[in-house]
Amino acid sequence: MRSAIILVGIGAAACGTGPETPAPSSGLPDANGDVLLDELDDSDALFAAGSVSGEWFTYSDGTSPITPPDHTGIAAAGGEAHISGSGFSDWGAGLSAYFRSVDLTAFDGFRLRAKGTGSIIVELATPATSPAAEGGTCVGSGCFGHFATSIELAPDYRDYDISFATLVQPSWAQPASLALDGVISLNLVAKGSAASPAALDLWVDRLALHAAP
Repeated sequence: MRSAIILVGIGAAACGTGPETPAPSSGLPDANGDVLLDELDDSDALFAAGSVSGEWFTYSDGTSPITPPDHTGIAAAGGEAHISGSGFSDWGAGLSAYFRSVDLTAFDGFRLRAKGTGSIIVELATPATSPAAEGGTCVGSGCFGHFATSIELAPDYRDYDISFATLVQPSWAQPASLALDGVISLNLVAKGSAASPAALDLWVDRLALHAAP
């Protein structure tokens, strides 16, 4: 089972933004308790809010093409981004918001505005669930058993509130505790297999963190 491969800076390079980082927002919560990470209203794959920053990129098992192609960031247009593909017959394909390992202990979850077709697994990758090659400390079997939940996409945009407290590891995972002080990435994955290849039709409009009370 795979997750996002760590390639620092590839989203910025792919979108022609060079080494610059986005100007961060204040990182202060709004009236709803949301700290905005990205409204996808620019042309790059970068996002930032206060001390939290990162980049978007697509990834897949390589058994079928994904649009945008693997590890080339995302090209936002009109305040949204579309990620698509089908026929992923190994483990699937997805979109990662890669944080370069950040402390999210001040937050209790994410709010994602998205639409599309089918179900998506929402994974929080941490050092304890990731192998060394992807910035983690997991060794042996059961790595990539990230803390996760699933959401069902709809044809129109919806806000999905994803509480950290509701995330659980799959049964095959190497058991770990959910530590929010070094989160590697948030992954949105369509899972597949040889018997049931995955299809991905995901539109993303907004991603925010929700401040803990």
